[in-house]
Amino acid sequence: MRYSYRHHLSRFRSNEDGAVAIEFALLAPLLFAMLFGIVCLGYFMALSHSVQDLAAASARASLAGITSAERQSFAEAYLAAAGSRYPLLDPTSLHSTVSVAEGKAAAITVNLNYSLEGSMLELATGFLNLDLTALKTGAYLAY
Repeated sequence: MRYSYRHHLSRFRSNEDGAVAIEFALLAPLLFAMLFGIVCLGYFMALSHSVQDLAAASARASLAGITSAERQSFAEAYLAAAGSRYPLLDPTSLHSTVSVAEGKAAAITVNLNYSLEGSMLELATGFLNLDLTALKTGAYLAY
């Protein structure tokens, strides 16, 4: 009986069946958390770039106008078509202000505020306890 006990114990120690499953169960949460973080960071960078590019492009679109009213209308028309030009952006989450300065220092300023409510980043900021509710950017173009 004693020999049988030692024999079973040595077989149990040398048996590696299921070791990979245990290692995966220990490492999977870390790997999935890292994957989620990488996807969220990439999505944040893409959104941030899209919002910044939209502000700069709308300011550049105003160059076609001759008067201040035309310049402002061109910039606002470009912003209104943001949903078709920037597929990551939700037009309902985008709030903009366009101001045109006249005179010797003629310029246009486009300020954008993109709300992250309802996006994947809202979930990530809640999970990571970040204080990120909106992306704010602007563009300035002197004529």
